[in-house]
Amino acid sequence: MSCDYFSPESPWGTLRPDPWSRFWLTVSRGSSFTLRLLGSWLPSRFILLTRRLARVRRLDGPVDTVVWGQRLRLHPNRSVSEARILFLPWHWDYRERLRLGPWVRPGFTFVDVGANVGGYTFWISSLTGGEGRIVAVEPDPELVHQLRYNLRTNGLEESVRIVESAVGAAPAAGRLIRNSVNSGENRLARKPVRADAEPGVDEVVSVQVRTLASIVSQAGLERIDCLKVDVEGHERDVLEPFFAAAPPSLRPRLLLVELKPGADSRALESWILKQGYRVECRTLMNGLFRRADVVRPAVPAISPALRARLSAPPAHARSGETGLS
Repeated sequence: MSCDYFSPESPWGTLRPDPWSRFWLTVSRGSSFTLRLLGSWLPSRFILLTRRLARVRRLDGPVDTVVWGQRLRLHPNRSVSEARILFLPWHWDYRERLRLGPWVRPGFTFVDVGANVGGYTFWISSLTGGEGRIVAVEPDPELVHQLRYNLRTNGLEESVRIVESAVGAAPAAGRLIRNSVNSGENRLARKPVRADAEPGVDEVVSVQVRTLASIVSQAGLERIDCLKVDVEGHERDVLEPFFAAAPPSLRPRLLLVELKPGADSRALESWILKQGYRVECRTLMNGLFRRADVVRPAVPAISPALRARLSAPPAHARSGETGLS
């Protein structure tokens, strides 16, 4: 029988890395932070080496750590995002978070479609002090189990609502292709598929598909400050029906959408601009868009205070509670 690492019977803190891994994990994070302060956008070969050294022993499964002041149990061998959040938290989606950060404050309403393990959910929670409203939508039952564990560990069950569902153009029964190499590439099947049909596919599971409009309505949201959509090529299936049905009050002030290189992403970006949005930030993989009638916050996009909140380890981590000891 496989071990359930995300059971309440396995409290946070019991899966800390050993001293060897702890040392190299600390070096990796510290080097990443230094390069970011110096303005480097890419981790050096040294950082990549420290990641390999940290993985040598006892980092081949879930590990307990503190990131953004949140106590998290991460599984770095199952997800590229989890590995980056664990080893290089200051680099993970840095430009997107640097632009989004000034908007986030207590009371912020965030809808996270394709939440995965909750990277953005926990980062937003850290900026609101748990006083925002977050709806995290994720269809993978194993990732939802992990999300619930980490929310419970941080006492965030009241401020974060989990919806275990895929999101599509219409309600339906769907099939989720689970990628055993990188859970960030899980996706809804557009046609019948076998678990052994392609490399990295671990299994195909049945999931519920709901519309975004129904999820927002059930959550009782009256506004959306930021809507994030990362659903591996199905972004337009999520957005178009919602924009067709939603009242003006529910049109997100900000949109954070995955835009992988390709013709489909260019078409999606063009469609978003036609809905009355402007580009705030465009990276290789994502686009952050602002509704044209919404004024930017007075806080500069790159302020020393914001940079510190994005980059510096939390105060309680510096004083001893790092999750690495």
